[in-house]
Amino acid sequence: MSNLLTLAKDLEQKSTVQRERTGEMLKAAFSEHEQSVKTELSASAKRISDAISAHERGMAEAMQSNRLSVLRMVGRTWLTITLVSVLLIATSGSVLWWQGQQIVDNYVTLREQERTQAILSQKNSGVQLSTCGDEKRRCVRVNEKAGRYGEDSDWMILAGK
Repeated sequence: MSNLLTLAKDLEQKSTVQRERTGEMLKAAFSEHEQSVKTELSASAKRISDAISAHERGMAEAMQSNRLSVLRMVGRTWLTITLVSVLLIATSGSVLWWQGQQIVDNYVTLREQERTQAILSQKNSGVQLSTCGDEKRRCVRVNEKAGRYGEDSDWMILAGK
């Protein structure tokens, strides 16, 4: 029985030692596995972080490029608006200058005609020129009592003072 007891104690000791070794082996295996998982998780996190950073850089570059395109387009639009405005102002100014010249020319012609009419009225015993009819043709007052002259009787004496 003592043999059996010794055998049981040996078995218990071997079992305890084996259990401790198995525990240590499991602890080492789990520790190694845990370290491996941590390493993989870190590597995966780094890859994900790098991918997000690359995507953000790509988006920032795309936005910068798009912003430059929009700025170019806005610049061209304002340049076009400015050029069209300058051309319209220049054209309007030219038309106004031309009309002013026409008005001045017509005013000068009118004053010359008035001077001529005044001179003719003085030299022709007060004969007055006027405009007659819808077409505003030049006409003078005639003295019908003085009679008609010429081969076709188409000449008459002007009415004066």
